Amino acid sequence: MRIIKFLFISVLVLFGVLTALSLLFPSRLRMSRAINVAARREKIDAAIGDLHQWEHWNRFIAATPLTNRSFSTPSTGVGAFLHSDQLRLTVMGATPDSIALDWILSNGKHFEGGFNILQNGGDSITVQSWFDFHFRWYPWEKLGILVYDRNFGPVMEGSLSDLKQYLEKSP
Repeated sequence: MRIIKFLFISVLVLFGVLTALSLLFPSRLRMSRAINVAARREKIDAAIGDLHQWEHWNRFIAATPLTNRSFSTPSTGVGAFLHSDQLRLTVMGATPDSIALDWILSNGKHFEGGFNILQNGGDSITVQSWFDFHFRWYPWEKLGILVYDRNFGPVMEGSLSDLKQYLEKSP
């Protein structure tokens, strides 16, 4: 009986410590990556704004086997979407310098993302990709922040690198 009581109290204390530790982490995480691209602005806008073109450079789309894929008509601008059994991607906002997206995965995860396009003084344009993640107070969600950058960061960097190659190789 003592062992069971000790285990119960230990689990309760451990949960309390993890909960207190998780309160030190923010409930919102913004990840961003950027790359300079030597391409015309119109070409960059077309590649980022048209969801049909994403399979050529976006690793989130290209690497995931999306079944029953459907695109809106048109596939650009506010309200444009890509729906599949695994993902619902919707353009929530679009300006000449940015695009905001709503991502909903089949497992229920929901987050925002987008791109900012910054005109440099030189011959290149900076494309910034970003994701916003919102977490509840649960310790396992808050402590999960530690692995988000490790999981999403390389895919974001790879997508931007592929975008750069896609834009710079074609005329």
